[in-house]
Amino acid sequence: MFHRYQYEAAFYPTLSRLPLDLRRKLDLTGVKLSLEVWQSFSFEERTVLCHLPCETDEEAQALSNYIDFLSRRYTGTPVEMIEPLNAALWQPSAVPQAVIEQSAALHRAVTLDRWRLCSSHDRYALYKTAVSKSQPEAFEQVLNQVLRRAES
Repeated sequence: MFHRYQYEAAFYPTLSRLPLDLRRKLDLTGVKLSLEVWQSFSFEERTVLCHLPCETDEEAQALSNYIDFLSRRYTGTPVEMIEPLNAALWQPSAVPQAVIEQSAALHRAVTLDRWRLCSSHDRYALYKTAVSKSQPEAFEQVLNQVLRRAES
């Protein structure tokens, strides 16, 4: 499934950027994919990557293998692998400090009860945008979207 966030809406028609939900999958699998390599893939291949599941070890391996296949096909080199990000960083048991601080600064505190109402992909989006140095404005947009969804 492909989870979309409104702040990225301008990129979805062409998938010219790596969507946040795909970055979640890359973080979980340890695949490092540059924008240049991403853009070498066809639109159809990028679309497939966005929709591929990554919830089980088998799905994660299939995703990694497919990205490696595409990388070799278009660049002649294997995909770069790094240490996967620990999913415990956005588990429902505790709100990450960065999310607490960022949401409090916006007067929209993410409490543990609210955090637990969020799906795993939304918790990842909040965590990732809260720690982002390159797009600090994305956190507020993701927070608003996620809280609306969680409270409805």
